[in-house]
Amino acid sequence: MRVVIAGGSGFIGTALTEALNGEGHDVVVISRKRRHVEGAASAGWDDDLVALFDGAGAVVNLAGANVGAHRWTSSYRKEILDSRVSSTRAIVDAILHCVRPPALVNASAVGFYGDTSIPGDESQPAGATFLADICRLWEAEAERAGTVTRVAVLRLGLVLDRNEGALPRMAGPMKFFIGGPLGPGDQWMPWVHRDDVIGAFRWAIASPQVHGPYNITAPGIVRMKEFSKALGTALHRPSWLPVPSIVLRIVLGLQADLVIHGQYAHPMRTEMDGFRFRHPHLAEALASL
Repeated sequence: MRVVIAGGSGFIGTALTEALNGEGHDVVVISRKRRHVEGAASAGWDDDLVALFDGAGAVVNLAGANVGAHRWTSSYRKEILDSRVSSTRAIVDAILHCVRPPALVNASAVGFYGDTSIPGDESQPAGATFLADICRLWEAEAERAGTVTRVAVLRLGLVLDRNEGALPRMAGPMKFFIGGPLGPGDQWMPWVHRDDVIGAFRWAIASPQVHGPYNITAPGIVRMKEFSKALGTALHRPSWLPVPSIVLRIVLGLQADLVIHGQYAHPMRTEMDGFRFRHPHLAEALASL
């Protein structure tokens, strides 16, 4: 099967490419600078996407500016939105012109639900925060492809990886004995092990019955204070120094929403439709990294 990964030069895309290669698939990675990813052919956004997609088994859309890379100025917030919506629009427009359209597996995030402590699953409505608006518009663009093909939307939680993403930044202060819960401490932290993220994308690519939204979050959801304690245990360090929300706002500005806001996002449809998490519990997941 040919699988095209848009925005596939990041740590999720490179790991997914390796996994798909191991299964014998041909992988093509689309990136703005035609970055080479080991085991994949390279393509650019100015290539003929219809020719690239036609007859492929699936297009995986990971494209979008990193929400944690820069302070959320008005210009960067616009880039976060535009980079997702415009790239997804280009993908969907190409799929709509294919004779043999591929399935679309589109990334999203549990930020779709806004800031909520109410237990819920994939049927929850969108929230009313900046990230919720981003995810809602992003998903709506992807869903246009549903008139001609299968569309699966994977709403990712906090992805746990030893070297990439938010975890190393959270672990840094704790290694120097100055770590603790961020923000109020009682906000829910929907997390997921990197291996389960890669497994979920492979599952969505290969499973014809998989369509619509799925929470890719471990069943063992915890609150921030429990997450911080478990991280401290994994690092053999105490979790004793909380960082108040007001301090996070001063340092990070609007970007503090990433840690102050929480979502109780249970993976009900994900498990009902057959996906099994390899790392459902936080302590074991952290120990495995």
